[in-house]
Amino acid sequence: MSRASEMFDISGKVAIVTGAASGIGRAIALDLAGLGVSVIAADIDSTGAKELAKEIESTGGRAIATKTDVTDRKDVEQMVQKTIETFGKIDILVNNAGIIARCSVMDMQEEELDRTFNVNLKGVILCSQAAAKHMIESKSGKIVNVGSSFSSRASVCNLSGGGADYCASKAAVHAVTRSLAMELGPYGINVNAVAPGIVNTPMHTGLWEMAEIYYQNTVPLGRLAEPEDIADVVVFLATDAARYITGQTIHVNGGQIMVD
Repeated sequence: MSRASEMFDISGKVAIVTGAASGIGRAIALDLAGLGVSVIAADIDSTGAKELAKEIESTGGRAIATKTDVTDRKDVEQMVQKTIETFGKIDILVNNAGIIARCSVMDMQEEELDRTFNVNLKGVILCSQAAAKHMIESKSGKIVNVGSSFSSRASVCNLSGGGADYCASKAAVHAVTRSLAMELGPYGINVNAVAPGIVNTPMHTGLWEMAEIYYQNTVPLGRLAEPEDIADVVVFLATDAARYITGQTIHVNGGQIMVD
């Protein structure tokens, strides 16, 4: 095997993917499994997670499903414990679980605000805390957080009729990524984030067609993203080819961030 091949070889690794039942998380889990990674498909949607695990196993991969509410510390700790009991280690954590509430700031209810920050931010911190304990012991690990290009752009608010809580929570994810990278770097753990633009996922049901029309002539690469476009970059960050990258947020939006 050539040196380049070795840098991209992640077979035999173990990865937890939150929000794995659909959209970007599902694409990430399938990409990892296709490269020989054992996958823990974690999602509050237990049915979707189980279906994904069965799909991975049907093609010769290794996967287990776990119903996990990332806002609940007990759930998160059980997810990590199940991973250790089943596969013996944690090499990769992908904090993908996220939600968006589409309403204006003035109409936003306190419960919606709390829910968005709990899932999008608190969930990242709880999962990272729980997984990093085991990564620290092994002096290695990769944590990849899914943020958003909308953390620094207002167009999502214009398109969806709201989203200030989402944008703010994802900006916080990028900040947490940098802080975790500083804290965990001495233990050989890389922490990075990807920042997608609008992606063709169930989260954007009802918005996709409008977004396509809005951006079709302005995105430099000429289209909006599919889940696999984001998953491929997450997988790269999980390989040794990205061993000297940490604390970074990589924008994956076809150049969309440059146009408005």
